Amino acid sequence: MEKLIESYERLYRRIIPVVIATPLALMTLIVFFNAIGRKAGFPFPLTVESVEALIVVSVYFGVALVALEHGHVNVTFATQRLSPRVNSYLDGIGHLLAFATFAFLSVAAWAIALESIKILEYRLAVARFPLWPFKTLFALGLTFMSIQLFFNAYKYLFINKDPPSNVSQS
Repeated sequence: MEKLIESYERLYRRIIPVVIATPLALMTLIVFFNAIGRKAGFPFPLTVESVEALIVVSVYFGVALVALEHGHVNVTFATQRLSPRVNSYLDGIGHLLAFATFAFLSVAAWAIALESIKILEYRLAVARFPLWPFKTLFALGLTFMSIQLFFNAYKYLFINKDPPSNVSQS
């Protein structure tokens, strides 16, 4: 299991930053050209729809990366005097509860995405804008978060008994 987790996390660390950065760069270009176009009297079509859809990828693929890097905020005043082993156990239980929550959300998001794919859902704007790819990416992002939370829980409960070194105690 440890090798599976290490391989998954290594691949995720390598690929996901590009997946997150690409829509951010596209959003920047779209908004930039739209601003120029508005001043010239020719606004860029589908700007709002494009930016709304692209932000889904950056946010929901990014949250799993944050969980992987232990980039959340810790408030440790209640646990700072506990042993590292107890803290690791509490972190594992917390990640397990978060996994259950995100797994539930993932299943619901996949149901919505599959229905959207089935009808090839579009948004009517200046032109038809497809929603189904972004609903699918949203579900995929929640799934990645669920996987990462499960792996974090497993690591805290069964692999390492010390808190991660890159998390500052406050």
